[in-house]
Amino acid sequence: MTQKPHICATWGDTGHVQVWDLSSFLNSLAESGASAPKEDDIIHKHLPMKVFSGHKDEGYAIDWSPLVTGRLVSGDCNKCIHLWEPTSNNWNVDANPFVGHTASVEDLQWSPTEADIFASCSVDGTISIWDVRTGKKPSISVKAHKADVNVISWNRLASCMIASGCDDGSFSVHDLRSIQPGLVGSTF
Repeated sequence: MTQKPHICATWGDTGHVQVWDLSSFLNSLAESGASAPKEDDIIHKHLPMKVFSGHKDEGYAIDWSPLVTGRLVSGDCNKCIHLWEPTSNNWNVDANPFVGHTASVEDLQWSPTEADIFASCSVDGTISIWDVRTGKKPSISVKAHKADVNVISWNRLASCMIASGCDDGSFSVHDLRSIQPGLVGSTF
């Protein structure tokens, strides 16, 4: 998490998403003369802060919001995206997922300037833009590549630009101000 770098979220092939507090491990690394952890040390006994078991399949997509501390989205191979909202000491994970892709969700990225907007990409070749305030369907969905879209990156300096990478090795840059169905951005 950008605002709290000692907090980490992980996916497992079991379909569980876990949130961890790594501060004790980071502190031990910072201490000079600290010995290497043994197999029976705390590192193997450490429990996650939160486990979400609502995904029906494994996944790869996960992203912390750069604007709302603790806000997270996680997307799975079953086309579902779940929103995690922070509480005072935990997270509420919406059991009703965002659904709009026709294949596995491969990557997620929060807008660098809009707290309620995130993007997703999928094996179905699309990029979708979502607004958490307006429901569980994408606000915009565009076919960006002819093959699987594996990765997206929202430009932090020019927030109207988003890049996407594809299975065929190509990547595209899209201007969200003029994005529309059938119009692919500059492809390289």
